[in-house]
Amino acid sequence: MASFFRAWYVFVGLGLLTFVFTAFVGVVPVDVSSAIALPHDLVGNAGRNLRASALSLTERADLRSENEVLRAALAQSEAASRQLELRLQELEVLLDVRRNHSPGAVLVAPVVGWSRTPAVDTLTIGAGRRDGVTRGMPVSAPEGLVGIVVEVGEARSVVRTVLDPQSRVGVAVRDKGGQGVAVGEVGGLVRVDRFIPEQSVVAGDLVETTSFGGLFPRGIPVGRVAEVLPQDPNELRRSFLVQPMVDLATLTDVVLFTPQ
Repeated sequence: MASFFRAWYVFVGLGLLTFVFTAFVGVVPVDVSSAIALPHDLVGNAGRNLRASALSLTERADLRSENEVLRAALAQSEAASRQLELRLQELEVLLDVRRNHSPGAVLVAPVVGWSRTPAVDTLTIGAGRRDGVTRGMPVSAPEGLVGIVVEVGEARSVVRTVLDPQSRVGVAVRDKGGQGVAVGEVGGLVRVDRFIPEQSVVAGDLVETTSFGGLFPRGIPVGRVAEVLPQDPNELRRSFLVQPMVDLATLTDVVLFTPQ
């Protein structure tokens, strides 16, 4: 503080000295005018630098704020774009199922849960009464049959899959006919017992739904014959195991049909 006052006194003294020289001499010596100009310039420069720094800080704050707004807008745009992509995928799945399985496909729903025990094999889907889901709606995927809706809530529903021991699906062998009922088996397979064949059934044959039982549209793939079980020579009916077309463990979306 003392140094500041000393500098101030010197500055005032030089100012008075300039006044005296101007009044009585007329011309201020260069040494004196330079000495006075130097503090004055320092103060002026300091003021200009301070104003420039303040403007720079303000501009930086404005740029930072603008950058944050742009980042938020970009994130919102990306989220909206992602939702459109997912909706497009749903529509593509729906159209695929309508084209290849049944024109009765009406709704795509996400899979939000899967419960598998020796006695139960069900999926929980993220669609319910508010979305038009009703009990008894067949459920499929582009690869083939998934199951049937057995419970409906406001926003979620439960689907009994083809692997559930309580599942019953009327089936035939594509291009070979026949008639039987597929029942869920523990271990990830479907068992067809007492199948009435029109032609010989062999491993690799495609098994599909029939209208038998009135639950499912005809022609939806169920799976391929994995094993033809030994036959009693006196028995005309056949039994075989079917590997489902749909991998329930990796299923993300399903398609629901209008009930028959």
